[in-house]
Amino acid sequence: MILDKKLLHTTDAYIKKLNLAWLNTSEDLINHYPRTYENKSNVLEFFSYVNLKEKNTIICEIETIGSERTRNNKQLIKAIIKDKNWFLAEAVWFNQLFLLRDFKQWNNVIIFWKPKYNYWKLSFLSPDIEHAWKDNKTISPIYPELNYIPSDWFEKKIEIMKPYFKEIKNVLPDEIIRKKWFSQKHENLYKIHFPKDEADFEKARKELAYEELYVMQLKWLLKKKHLEENSLWKSPKIDFDAELVKDIISHIPYSLTNSQKIVIFQILKDMEKLHSMRRLLQWDVWTWKTIVALITAIHAIIKWDIQVALMVPTEILARQHFESIADLLFKYDIRSDLLVGSLTEKQKTEAKARMKNWETQLIVWTHALIQEWVKFKKLWYVIIDEQHRFWVEQRKFLEEYYSQESKEIWVFPHNLNMTATPIPRTLALTIYWDQDISVLSEYPAWRLPIHTRVIRDEDREKMYMFIEEEIKAWRQIYWISPLVTESETLDIANATQMQEFLQNIFPWIRVWLLHGKMKPKEKDRIMEEFMNNEIKILSSTSVVEVWVNNRNATVMCIEASERFGLSQLHQFRWRVGRAEHQSYCYLFTTKEYKEKRLKAMEDTNDWFELSEIDLELRWPWEVYWIRQSWIEEFRIANLSDFELISEIREDIETNLWLK
Repeated sequence: MILDKKLLHTTDAYIKKLNLAWLNTSEDLINHYPRTYENKSNVLEFFSYVNLKEKNTIICEIETIGSERTRNNKQLIKAIIKDKNWFLAEAVWFNQLFLLRDFKQWNNVIIFWKPKYNYWKLSFLSPDIEHAWKDNKTISPIYPELNYIPSDWFEKKIEIMKPYFKEIKNVLPDEIIRKKWFSQKHENLYKIHFPKDEADFEKARKELAYEELYVMQLKWLLKKKHLEENSLWKSPKIDFDAELVKDIISHIPYSLTNSQKIVIFQILKDMEKLHSMRRLLQWDVWTWKTIVALITAIHAIIKWDIQVALMVPTEILARQHFESIADLLFKYDIRSDLLVGSLTEKQKTEAKARMKNWETQLIVWTHALIQEWVKFKKLWYVIIDEQHRFWVEQRKFLEEYYSQESKEIWVFPHNLNMTATPIPRTLALTIYWDQDISVLSEYPAWRLPIHTRVIRDEDREKMYMFIEEEIKAWRQIYWISPLVTESETLDIANATQMQEFLQNIFPWIRVWLLHGKMKPKEKDRIMEEFMNNEIKILSSTSVVEVWVNNRNATVMCIEASERFGLSQLHQFRWRVGRAEHQSYCYLFTTKEYKEKRLKAMEDTNDWFELSEIDLELRWPWEVYWIRQSWIEEFRIANLSDFELISEIREDIETNLWLK
């Protein structure tokens, strides 16, 4: 049934607001679930029993009720109410004249609200009120507001939808409903909109959340199966050569962690399958994911003489990778190329020709060069670094890129996506189920935990003294600010003023400025001087998040730290701690209280633990760069409910109805 003003007894304005929120039919409106509920079942009879810190349900009698005008010409409805002991309290409403029509002196009523105690009297400001002789609701649903439509409007209009509940069909298969002893969907909808008690609401909420998560996970499972079937016998089956892997590892100047060895094994065993690999590699800073990808790439090139593409989000990162892997590639005589935007047109043309003619075996490039004119001869392995920074279309180009062996044969490459933003296990199970997931969580044995503290303004002088001692010990400091220059609208730290301020405090050393608006050559010069210990303090913006690798830097100071997300703060923190020296991270904040996420930074260095906290504090689609058209938003499911998500995954994997 299409929603209109006649059906809902409302106005065109409200119908328009509903349509803008994609609520067009009776089923859409019924599927607008309440987010929580208010329990009004504990009815108090005496004002002396109320709790000033929460909402209370009180039965009382109206002593007097009337209206008056305020100085701002608002209509004020005021009622004096009394409890069973004849103690008095006050209830007031603004611009609600209908209350004078519905409620009279001596009426027994139920008031529900959080009271205040001011000027020796108990007051209720705009409380819910209803007659005590009515069939009062003990559980009242609270709906999320849409386009400024309040919860109580939805509560009234859902009543009108009662005749349409039974028209809504089950979404879950009958096998699941029978096995789980679930109610029919229309029954759950009725329970969540009109619950008899808390148990009624919670049972309906869990079953509807199960349905929502089930539908999404099943979609990803079908997508994964489709990709596997589509690439069956069309991807290179690269046999795992243990001796070759041992030889490659022997040329690495440091010992691999057990976590790295496990992930290398998982990737190479995936490449032995008859369909293309799709694996997501999560890693924390300084768990060395690049060497894992490089070992698997070298193994694939030597075994099958194929081409491998490593795509990264920025030119800076591309150059870093290209330089760091050059020595190992040289040992195995593997031809590599760098394809980035700053190359001359002649250099780009030559690099693209080598790719097309199979002269280049490993290419490091940025997403900016994804164009149809970039051709490969035998691209069988694609590695995407920092995959969460790419949009769907950019990843899709390489993930679904195919190479033509001949006019009849098409080859689908193996795909390894890597991210330095560890995804909470609940979100990974729900959103990235079309990929297998590996985790690098083990750090080198020599790496010391970074001491992290939140610093108030009154403690700055102590900090400057400590930093002076670090500089005397020949160490270096990062100083991060949110802005490059002073802002007319935001009164927060900027890197330019901070550089001048710090230079005045430490006049005997070099304090320099670095930000993203500088020309590449100027950035390179400053970084070279910083790496050579000629610059002691680097006043910078967030440009250092994925750039600088100075083993001598031991202190990270972050101004206005409350303005950064946990992911950024953690990335900043691990710009230090890159050698055997004890390192420190100091979070400056103007807040009068300690935010939960800043407190979390103090408590742990484990980003996988921090990611769970980030999921609690912020909307998941925003945190993990996945707010895109192919992701549905949950109406009632909770991504922190790991047990329910695991239960659903197990139910799908048992193949209840996918025969």
